[in-house]
Amino acid sequence: MHILEVGAEQLEDDGGSPRPSAQDAVFRTVPKDHTIFLVWRITESSTELLPRSHYGTFYDGDAYLVYSCSLPGQPAGPDVIRREIKENGNGEYAERHVHAWTNGTGERGGILGALALRRASQLLAQVGTPLVLHRETATKESPRMLSYFRDGIRILRSGVMNGGPRLYRVRGHRPVVLQLEPVSWAQLSSDGVFVLDTSNLIVLWLGRAANLIEKIFGAKIAYRMARGPEKGMMVRRIAIAHDGYEQTLPTSDRELLNKLLELRSRSMRPAPSVIESPRPSRLYKVTQPPRVSPITMPSQKPAARLEEIKRAPLYREDLREDSVYIIDGGSRGVWAWVGSSAPVAEARGALAAARGLARAKRLAGPVATMVSGREPLEFAALFHLWSWADARRDVRVRAARSATTKLDAVSLASNAWLAAEAQVPDDGSGSLRMWRVRGEAEGGALQELEKPQTAAFYDQDCYLALYTYHTPTGDQTILYYWMGGSSPNELRNLGAKEAKDLYIKLGRLPIQAWVYQGKEPAHFLQIFKGRMVTYIGTATEYDPSGRRVVPPPRALIRVSGQYAREARGVEVGRGGLTRGACYVLREGARVWVWCAASATGDEREVAKNMAAADHTLVMQGKEKYDFWTALGERRPLLVASPLKEVERPLPPRLFYVALGAAGQYSFEEIISFSQYDLAPEMAAILDAHAAVFVWLGAHCGPRAKDDARAIAQSYLMNDPAARDTETPIIVISQSREPPNFTGFFPHWKPTMWKGHKTFSAIVSALEGKAIVRGSNSALHNGNTENSFDQHEKYPLSVLRGPKEHMPHDVDPLTKELYLTHDDFVSTFNMAYNEFRSLPSWKQKELKKSVGLF
Repeated sequence: MHILEVGAEQLEDDGGSPRPSAQDAVFRTVPKDHTIFLVWRITESSTELLPRSHYGTFYDGDAYLVYSCSLPGQPAGPDVIRREIKENGNGEYAERHVHAWTNGTGERGGILGALALRRASQLLAQVGTPLVLHRETATKESPRMLSYFRDGIRILRSGVMNGGPRLYRVRGHRPVVLQLEPVSWAQLSSDGVFVLDTSNLIVLWLGRAANLIEKIFGAKIAYRMARGPEKGMMVRRIAIAHDGYEQTLPTSDRELLNKLLELRSRSMRPAPSVIESPRPSRLYKVTQPPRVSPITMPSQKPAARLEEIKRAPLYREDLREDSVYIIDGGSRGVWAWVGSSAPVAEARGALAAARGLARAKRLAGPVATMVSGREPLEFAALFHLWSWADARRDVRVRAARSATTKLDAVSLASNAWLAAEAQVPDDGSGSLRMWRVRGEAEGGALQELEKPQTAAFYDQDCYLALYTYHTPTGDQTILYYWMGGSSPNELRNLGAKEAKDLYIKLGRLPIQAWVYQGKEPAHFLQIFKGRMVTYIGTATEYDPSGRRVVPPPRALIRVSGQYAREARGVEVGRGGLTRGACYVLREGARVWVWCAASATGDEREVAKNMAAADHTLVMQGKEKYDFWTALGERRPLLVASPLKEVERPLPPRLFYVALGAAGQYSFEEIISFSQYDLAPEMAAILDAHAAVFVWLGAHCGPRAKDDARAIAQSYLMNDPAARDTETPIIVISQSREPPNFTGFFPHWKPTMWKGHKTFSAIVSALEGKAIVRGSNSALHNGNTENSFDQHEKYPLSVLRGPKEHMPHDVDPLTKELYLTHDDFVSTFNMAYNEFRSLPSWKQKELKKSVGLF
């Protein structure tokens, strides 16, 4: 058992009981029973309610309080419509959040942070209803806080006089624009987008390893800065400087940039290459600290004693209502959860204990506290099988589960919400082709099956299924790759290669889906009309030719599911103890369907459908001799399962994907998402919990498209909730989205991107040029994926230095690749493309002459 004590020096006053103050008056106008969005600026001497025009701008010398109250599942922020809230006691409440924001650095930051939390406690007293309290730190804001400001937030330096040049960094999908001081090369890094604001010129500096979405936001922000009071009128010019290509700027722009950032002294921080190992969330229980001394000084705060209970996977049952818990979610924040009957002293110190844990573990993310019953989605997602209270979605989920008609593609195209909740794009009546992956011993490659609708699979095999169905806009194709639970890795890897080759052969048009035994998505099961059965072994045991998948003549099959799109059968035998509501027993030509007393009528119908033959129905407790004889030694395997509760799944979550170094990805959650949060230049994860979708924008770049499955696997592995890494992965491309994806987005518009401007068009418009073509087109379209620009860059003096001082990632045979474009041109008197076209002997001669060989 791990015990952690957070010392008193790590805690700060989080308000405790609200104290009467002259500042209370500022909160008296806050409505208790209406949706609203308000922001206050807090200084040592005042608390000021800000006008809407100031929303989204934060000065690092002040603290801020953000209050959001919105209807469940509805967007929040400045545009929220004011409505009366009626909470009817069904477990569903308005979403109320308070965010106390500070710069978080230095002694003054700590003082303002404590003051902001005291103001938050006064606001809480005014509202009179439990809410979620977030402690926010500059540049580490929670996804929920960023979700309020659709155009992002600006963090400006307090006390900086206007008139001089100002440098800003643009970061994130909901961009955070951070003012940097002083203006110097030390502030820039190759993975960033920066805007240099001068009186005559706006310079947009694009890091070599910066992602395309940040480049686009940087361009938009530069345009806003350059625009005059009259919309659309450019008052100042914009120059776009690419990392390492600064010398290619027009002479006047280059000279101005050189005055502010001396180009000869250019020194660039490389993009960070931090590989974080998967870190499961941890659950701590707050306990009363032991009394060290009978005398306690009034100014002393006792240490918070945290007892580690367990690590992920976590369940709601792990939280007892008479206790206070701290959940360390790593990159997803630290959360304090207060039970409804928790001791008052522990409840008051919950946020301080959570902050103490964050400091002790050096976690820089957000910290929040809430009471039982008011948990936000991002907290609930740290737990497995959390039952989500959403009355409106409950109706939709029930409708989707019970829907037995109108699931054809045409009907679902106009009822995408139904397709999304049922997770089917059509009724499974399309055409199907299937292949079994042959192992090396069989000669490899694929063996097409003669009767793909047999619905028989073997757990040591892998299969490809190509399904085609007709939609109102044309044919849609899904390429499923199914992997048996006992299939060897060599066979899985071989099948993955075959699946990729078939996908390329089909013009990269199909939706790709990776499916694991026992985790099949609803549509895959729907294709087989509720009769899919996975048997033990391999298909060649019963048909050596491999052209057919023949069921074994003798099998005991455990059946699960209440509808055809949930129905799956699994042969039980050599494995451990399993439970099921219904079983199918096949003994030659005879078939029995056994149903437990706890089985529902729907489960019995699913089992009878799976039998797919004349059968004898056997109820638990009424078995006859012939049934027990046929069951034989397998009788202990027949174990009834208890009645399952109907699941109330969590709503889907959307994440923006940022690509780092090879094999490295980061994920930024987008709270309260819509289709407008998807951009053609990005890749995104839509986590539907039962499956993970990877959405690929039309201009997201070749690496994201090639790494789509790896992106989803990285997301699952790094989820602190300890997700099942065999969760189905579905990859879809822009403009070919099926309704079971689009139905998760309100008011999806297929034509939304019709007039989309590419990054190349944006750059050309900012520079007042025609669309750029030619040798530098990679820079202008934002995808710098050529071999030269993908390498880290170092000064010429470093690359000419001794081998023992050479950076570890430099290949000594190709040192020229680690020069910036400008350094390359000044060293070789030619561009890299011209150098590369030279004969290899000539390249070696030139490298020797400049000391790079």
